[in-house]
Amino acid sequence: MYSMFIRFCILLFSTISSVHAAYASLDIENAASHRVWKQLLHAEQTAVSLNASDENFYLAENGFKNPHAELKSTISAFTNNPTSQCQYPARKLFINKHLSELSLPDVNCPRYQEYLDAFSTQSASLIFASGYLGNPASMFGHVFLKFNSGSEEGLLDNTFSYGAKVPADENKLMYITKGIFGGYQGKFSNQKYHHHHLTYSETELRDMWEYKLNLTQDDVQFLLAHLWELENATMTYYFFEQNCAYQVAKLLGLAFDKPLIAPNKIWVMPFDLVVMMQRHQDERAMFTDVIYHGSRQQTLYDRWQQLNPREQQVLLTILESAPQETHQQLASLTDSSAIRVIDTLYDYFAFIEQKEDDLTDTQKAQKRQAMIKRFSMAPVKPNWDIVKRRPPHEAQDTTRVGLALFDSSARGMAGELNFRANYYDLLTLNPGRIPYSELTTFNLRLRYLEGEGMSVKEFTPVRIINLNASESGLPLDSNWAWKLAFGYRDQANNCVDCGAGYIDSFIGKSWVFRHNLVGYAALSTSITSSNLNGGFIAVGSEMGGVAHVTPEIAMSLTVGQQWFVNQPSKDLHYLSLSARYLINQRWDVRVNVENKQGTDFGVLISHYY
Repeated sequence: MYSMFIRFCILLFSTISSVHAAYASLDIENAASHRVWKQLLHAEQTAVSLNASDENFYLAENGFKNPHAELKSTISAFTNNPTSQCQYPARKLFINKHLSELSLPDVNCPRYQEYLDAFSTQSASLIFASGYLGNPASMFGHVFLKFNSGSEEGLLDNTFSYGAKVPADENKLMYITKGIFGGYQGKFSNQKYHHHHLTYSETELRDMWEYKLNLTQDDVQFLLAHLWELENATMTYYFFEQNCAYQVAKLLGLAFDKPLIAPNKIWVMPFDLVVMMQRHQDERAMFTDVIYHGSRQQTLYDRWQQLNPREQQVLLTILESAPQETHQQLASLTDSSAIRVIDTLYDYFAFIEQKEDDLTDTQKAQKRQAMIKRFSMAPVKPNWDIVKRRPPHEAQDTTRVGLALFDSSARGMAGELNFRANYYDLLTLNPGRIPYSELTTFNLRLRYLEGEGMSVKEFTPVRIINLNASESGLPLDSNWAWKLAFGYRDQANNCVDCGAGYIDSFIGKSWVFRHNLVGYAALSTSITSSNLNGGFIAVGSEMGGVAHVTPEIAMSLTVGQQWFVNQPSKDLHYLSLSARYLINQRWDVRVNVENKQGTDFGVLISHYY
């Protein structure tokens, strides 16, 4: 009887052990297939490598492709070599949460603790910086994370930003080519927020929007833990895909159980990330507030526009007069008005100093006289109104698919399929983007004519327009209006299959007639690969304008005349008139009239995503 009892106990113990082992194996299997574990391994992108040659980001031989093997190797390393927990704190947090039955050895990680103490983080924000057309890497904007310490200004807050590691002397053509095809390694870099503020707001004059993220303290700690794991890590950088927006979206995916990569696209853009966050707001609030941080230029514009006509006139007179007359001009105002003018003068000189690299001796003297006057007055802050602006996520989406019906004076009715990969044009609703500018890529127009079939009306890989409209009209606050576009298109509206390669450009000046109305005049050039119209190179003049009548209605006009260099007796006239009615963020209707050796009249309905 006793021996039977012993055998029964052994059998029972073996059964319990087998069941426990099975459940433990099942838990590891479930944990290894968990979305967060795969994201910690960056399993959906290119493999992570470390700068140090004697280390490896993955502990299993095939850890990048096999999350289960990587999890088992991680548990083994944490158990047999406890200090490895210090290298992978996010993995440790994941294992403690999802495999709580495991008992890992205790270990002290002084360097990691110093890292956490240095951050002293209360919350986190996503910063969206608007585009900058002066640098190909910055045209589509930028996003990065800011970890908030709780200070009012936040200039000493820590940030993490992902970007390509580019040699300092790399030329722009090589940079674009290698950036598109994965010729660089990318990594997260930690800098103080004042560095980004100086670069974006002060130097490149870009606006920034701060999205206060709705994260718990545990969420913030988890993000910091994974960023620690990536301290020496690099990943292949792709300009249109695995870029700053992609990596930040994947990082935030560790905390938000929602997809933040826009679906149905093979590219990822900073704008798409903030839009995806907005679209999940009802299901899971991802941000609690959006704070606008205007550039040095925009701050000047806001204050200039809040001055009354008398204050504006005094400011202009000061700029046009000798420095010793500054006090006399300011004395003609009440103290409150004089303070407003002096504050605006300070913003103006700060803007000009950045734009022109320095101030002239006269400007320095004018600034000094204004400051002397200000110090003699009561230390009162002027009352500036806060200008409300629509945040970037309220702009129209970037990719467009449209259907159009055209009536051609030469060919009759025609249907058209229109596709644009991104980003925006002069008529789209563009909060968070450069005012009165256009940046479009891979614009394709396929036209169908009965009896003629389908043909390529236009394919434009890149079109950039920047009217550089000054909102103040102050001295030196002006830049050239310019355009650059190239691709393939029909040379006229009275022909079919008459396409040719082309390069269009203009340079000129623009004027703001009202806050929502801008006009321009420019010298234009066109180069084509065919001389169907009379020559290969044409030069001339172009005038036009853009009006945003209401948020729903916008219009643009272009009129030009060019002469062919090789045949000056032949010229080319063209006119384009477009009007847009905004239905919502994803739909609009446009009416287009274009005259170029024949007139096309068309109606286009477009879906944006």
